[in-house]
Amino acid sequence: MKKQVLTFTSSKQVDYIPCTNNDYLTNNFGIQLISVNRKIEEDQVKTLMTSFKRFGVARAIITVVRSRAFTGTYEYYIADGQHSLIACKRLDLPFNVIIIELENDTRLEVTQYIATLNNSNKAWSTKNYLKAYCDNGIFEYVKALKVINETGLTVTDFEFIYLGSGGTKEHQSFKNGLMKFPNEADSDKLLEAVMMVKPHVPNKAFARRSLYKVMRMTDDYNKFAKVIVRASIALAENEAKFSENEEEFLNHLIKLRNKYCK
Repeated sequence: MKKQVLTFTSSKQVDYIPCTNNDYLTNNFGIQLISVNRKIEEDQVKTLMTSFKRFGVARAIITVVRSRAFTGTYEYYIADGQHSLIACKRLDLPFNVIIIELENDTRLEVTQYIATLNNSNKAWSTKNYLKAYCDNGIFEYVKALKVINETGLTVTDFEFIYLGSGGTKEHQSFKNGLMKFPNEADSDKLLEAVMMVKPHVPNKAFARRSLYKVMRMTDDYNKFAKVIVRASIALAENEAKFSENEEEFLNHLIKLRNKYCK
């Protein structure tokens, strides 16, 4: 990875020319926003403007990646500092640009670099990662977004269902754009069973984790889902419901599994 620093001494000298809402040009040096960047938040721009007016711009605030991955020719894309760029533009303030050239000039490499750089400042949310890798057209992330939007499940739920666990290793692979499904067809069946059961169990993260764990101990997800639904209905007839205590709920599921789905 190569790095160099350019200093723009005045926006008048730089001569900003707005192209579109997502593109900014400086003379012959193009700095562009791309879809993997986070959405511009006006409140953050105003906060930076207040700070810059009071204290000035004290550091190299704009980091761009020189890459040809998106257009086939070399362009400059903002990796960090898009809000600062806009704040400086509005205030007519000088700023520095750090230019990065990545060794592997691919869309995924650019996305991973932007994600890593932004996460060291204002951490990306799981939705930021999901959108960024969806914009790269990675199948697993496109499917994850579709499932999450259709079911209301969380990214962690998706990881438990499709990766087998929502642990640190699995979540790191998600953040790095490397998520792979060990057995997509089996996970599709598990998801179907989970959605059958969802209205009948406590709407708690621990309940969902327990459900995924015990369901994977059965040979027939659909059959076990029907057992849980019947148990929920029987409890309701006696004006009761599944316990919201994690240990008790897990033990109840294990007892149902041992009795009906060995």
